[in-house]
Amino acid sequence: MSLSDARPSGTPPFWEPGTQIMWRYGDPTAPHWATPMTVVRDDADALVAWLPAGTPILKVARADGLDFRGHPSTMFTAERAQAVGTWDDYDVLRVAPTGRPWSVWAFFPAGEASFEGWYVNLEDPHVRDADTTYSRDHVLDVWVDPDRTHSRKDEDELVLAVEQGRYSPDEAARITAMAAEVEAVIRAWGPPFCDGWETFRPDPSWPVPQLP
Repeated sequence: MSLSDARPSGTPPFWEPGTQIMWRYGDPTAPHWATPMTVVRDDADALVAWLPAGTPILKVARADGLDFRGHPSTMFTAERAQAVGTWDDYDVLRVAPTGRPWSVWAFFPAGEASFEGWYVNLEDPHVRDADTTYSRDHVLDVWVDPDRTHSRKDEDELVLAVEQGRYSPDEAARITAMAAEVEAVIRAWGPPFCDGWETFRPDPSWPVPQLP
């Protein structure tokens, strides 16, 4: 589909809890990240979805077979290829607040109720069609420990993204401003951090979602 035909997230019709959807990052006509997930909540305020360890996913790989992070000099210039993988190690609850340029992920060790922390993924506000939500990742991220201390992640990769032409300096400055904005929400402990998602447990009847 053309993303120009997608509608903003946070507008009806909403998905019912238990619905399987696809959560995609990047151009769906090119190599991109795609994760089947189960809807926990969907309304005007946020989309919340569950991703258990063991879920098959689509991921972006280098066409030459090398590791992106192991070869930083070509991290953003190497040819991409579509690959299939598995989401491992952690169960994750993702919360995409409507209109915000980030989503917040609660990490739980696979199969456990213990809470590891929050990962804030900077990204475009979501748009959607009948069964998929779409966004675009912005490299820089923020990690939040259970005690509410936080730190930025992948600042070095944002520098490389500018040097290698993924972003202009102005775009990188806007991404950095997004990080500052979410850090203000963290300091105020606003939603979704204050909403109790760190105690969430999924419906045990939900199957592990599958790629279409």
